[in-house]
Formats: sequence, C-alpha cells, structure tokens
Amino acid sequence: MDYSWPTRGAPEDGVVAIDAQGRIDYLNAAAAALFGYVPEALLGQLLEVLIPEPQAAVHARLRRAFAAGKAPAGDRADARGAGGRRRDGSEIALHVMLKRDADTGRVFAFVHPLERPSRGGGGGGRETGEDPLTGLPDRRALRRDLDAMLTGADPTQPQVCLLFAEIDPFAGNRAAVDPAHHDALMRACADRLERLETEAMQLYRSGEDGFVFLMVQETGAAMPGPQLARVMAALRAPFEIGGQPLHLEFGIGHACAPEHGAHAGELIANAALALAASKAAFNRPTGYDESLRSRVEHRHRLLRDLRAAVERREFELFYQPQVDLISGEIVALEALLRWHHPEWGLLLPGAFMEVLSASELSLAVGDWVLREACTQVAIWNRHRKTPLTVAVNVFPRQFDRDILPAAITRALAESGLPPRLLDIEITENIVIDPATHSTEVFEALTATGVALVLDDFGTGYASLTCLARHPVHKLKIDKSFVAGLDTGPGYRAILKSLQALAGTLGLGTVVEGVETAETAALMRDFGFAVGQGFFWNRPMAREDCARALGIVGQVVEAWA
Repeated sequence: MDYSWPTRGAPEDGVVAIDAQGRIDYLNAAAAALFGYVPEALLGQLLEVLIPEPQAAVHARLRRAFAAGKAPAGDRADARGAGGRRRDGSEIALHVMLKRDADTGRVFAFVHPLERPSRGGGGGGRETGEDPLTGLPDRRALRRDLDAMLTGADPTQPQVCLLFAEIDPFAGNRAAVDPAHHDALMRACADRLERLETEAMQLYRSGEDGFVFLMVQETGAAMPGPQLARVMAALRAPFEIGGQPLHLEFGIGHACAPEHGAHAGELIANAALALAASKAAFNRPTGYDESLRSRVEHRHRLLRDLRAAVERREFELFYQPQVDLISGEIVALEALLRWHHPEWGLLLPGAFMEVLSASELSLAVGDWVLREACTQVAIWNRHRKTPLTVAVNVFPRQFDRDILPAAITRALAESGLPPRLLDIEITENIVIDPATHSTEVFEALTATGVALVLDDFGTGYASLTCLARHPVHKLKIDKSFVAGLDTGPGYRAILKSLQALAGTLGLGTVVEGVETAETAALMRDFGFAVGQGFFWNRPMAREDCARALGIVGQVVEAWA
C-alpha cells in the first residue's frame, strides 16, 4: 500500500490507517501533531478516539460499513467539514479522504485541517475575508475592495474590471484523476495565478473551483486584452497532481465598470453571468452584454412558471406509437411530456426541458410521468389482446439508486402494469456522469424487472463503452442516422452495422425518425424490428391515441 496516496503534492496532510476492527495501526507525524498526540499513544486505539463524542457512535457504524465494503461510496470517500477531536478535547474541522484496501479490509484516512495558516503573514489586508485553503482573499474581501474602488469613482480615471475564472478540474480526466486531489489542485492554481498579480491586478478566491481578478486599466482599452491572455496561458499549462499530468478546462467571464455595472453587487453579478455563458459556450471567454441578462431572466421566469405548473397540474403526456416493421402493428408507446402554459400555450420539451432537468422539480415531474404513463397504458391494455409496452424517459436527477428504482416500483404497484412492459430510456450523458454511480443504478434497475433502453444510441463518444459496462436490453437508434440516408452511403453502412451489433449482443432495437414508407421498408430490410416516426403518427394526446388504438373513452387522470 502506498501510504502517500493521495497526498502527493500536499505533504503536510496526515495519514491514519486502521485495521479491519477499526483500530489504529499506523499514523504519520503530521497526523499525530494534528491531533496533539505522540504516535505511540494512538496505536491500537479505536479510531473513534479522534471523533467528537456526539458523533462517535454514528461514525463507528459508518466506519464498520465502509471497512466491510458496504458503504454507498464504495472503496473511496471524501468528506469536507468532518469533525475531529484533539487530545485536549478541542474540536477541529477536517477534510477527510478515505481509501479502503479491498484485500485486507484496512482503511486509510488522509486528513488535513480546513483552517490553514495565513499566507499573507498578517499584512496587506488579507486577515479579513481570507480563503482558508489557499490564503487568498475571498469574495467578502473582493466585495469590500470593489466597493472601495467604485465609491466616488471618477469616469476619467482607469476603469475597474472583473475577470472570473472557474475550473472543471476533472473534465476529460475522470479515469486518471482522483477527486481527492481537488484541494492540492486548487492550491496549485492559486500559486500559479498569484504570480500574475500586479498593482493593477489582484487575485481572489471564489467558491469551490473559482478565482477572480480585480483589475484596473485605462478607460476605453479593449477588454480583456493582455490580462486575459496571461490568465489563459497560466491555466492551460499542464499541472502535475498526484504524479499525473492534468490539463484543465475552465470558463472565463468578464465585466467592466461603469458600462456593465456602476455598483459592486451589479458588477459581480454581471461578471458571473458572463462566466455562466462561457461555460455554456464550451468555455469560450465571454464578456457581459445585456442579452445575457435577458436569457437569465427568461430562465428565472421559466423556473417560476414550472413551479406553478407542478402545483396546477399543467403537464400532459402525449404518446407516439412504436410499430412492428413487419406486421405494421403498434407494439409500444413512448410517453412524451408537454406543458400547457397559461400564456404561451402548448409547449414542446425544447422550450423548457433544459431548465426543468436542472431543477429539483424534475423529481416530482419525473415521478408523475412514470405513474401517469404506467397507469394509462395498463388501462388500455385491459382492452387489448396484445399488451402494449410503454417507454418512459428519465431525468438526470432521477438516475439515482435511492430514487429511480423506488419510483418505478411504486408506479408498477399502483398501476398493475407488469415490469416487462415498461421500458426505461436513459441517455448517454446520464450514464457517463461519474456522480451518478451508474453501475449501481443499473443493477438496482435490473432487479425491478423493467427493460433498460440506451436512448439516442450512436451519437455519443461512449456509446460502445456503455454497452460493455451496463446491462442494456434495447438500443434506440438516433433519428439523425435515418435523416442522413440521402446524403451518401455512409449512413446506410452505419445503420446496418448498428443493427448487426445489436443482433450479435442479443439486444432489441427501435429506429427513430421514420417518416416515409420507403424508409420503413429500408429499415425492415436492414433487419430492424421496430420503428418510430411521423410515417405512422406524430405524438398524440391520450384521447387521440386511444382512438388510434381503437379504444374510446379509456383514459385516466393519474396525478395524485
């Protein structure tokens, strides 16, 4: 076992190792000094001797679960703000990173205090409003200094500008970089950016992954100019964290007074808007303009109206048939969300889905979609000889082992729909997000008995990886491949290959975007079994869908 993991680059951190029974069998000098002991005094003691009394019992249970490999986090865990107890009884806030050796059951804790000595040495105004991790002045200090600079500012004097930079330290490096290196990386970024400081360019820490430069420059000078170039060059150069090279991705937004805000709060908010726009534009540096404010206000309006929509039950499900390409019979329905906005009328998902998906409201709406779709199709199936399957898309926030399996189980139990008749459609962007712990979620979903469908298959760089790692039952071929059939032979070859791949793996397929009889016949010739598209039906309200199924009047309100 490498005792230095994961603190290469942070040598002051303490390391404590415990055996399978929870007794300390190793600690380094930094850990002993942190807790006020000589190392020999702690050897053989239960780890709870270092935990504050009120938390000790709970910690013991969590420690036993982690040592047994039964903790939700698996073999690694990361906790900020955990409590520690020194020998004199005083408490200290810690950042604790855990790693379990699966072969021996031993657990290694890597700890450092959240309160670090000041880098400023007590001078230069850094004692008030200081970031404990980096020693840089924080956002409180930024607001204070910016207020002072803008108060009574002379328009003939150099203008004041803010440059926000926010780092995504793990983008594209999830397989190579452990999250435990986060603090070491932020300190390294701070050190590098601090070298850019001048009398006219002061650095501050902002949030978990952000930094801000407060700058002054001649009125009328092009912004951001050479300052931006220097910041980008500093962050683009590779870092070495934990013995591994790391190339960062980062967004940059900037705003200048008085054009973009005459007061500190306004200027900070507008620079933050520019930063958000930069991240949305694949990290292209972005300056503030009024259109950003309009877009944000529209998002806020949407979010407010979405909250009201949940309370007023303004959502409705439309259904689009999935058709057997040989018999022409409807074999399944995809449930698609629509919103009856009181002012804007019937809205398609493109008008609101991005905002809804990012909100916690998606949990309530997603739960309703499951219940409504299962209940409606279960009722229709009572009037059919051949039962229909219903396909339901899930929101990213639902894709959690403690949320989605339980929601599915409830919907099936309330509706009486058999699990085999429910397809759960999951997009690749959900699956590849490491925060979702997708393997555990897939295992829990498989246990419910439903079919798992990889939606928009073929459009993402990790589609084949998803197939190899997860128990998928069907592939939904993205409509872009069908739309490209007239552009050349390449799309035909791709569609044939996708069907051959699915057949080899024993997976079902649904091909989207079928709009003509010729395309339907071609997909059948390629070997696809099921098609979906405007050739048969556009998405239909439930009354229209019931008529298309030959069922009249068998509808239900499922929102409760």
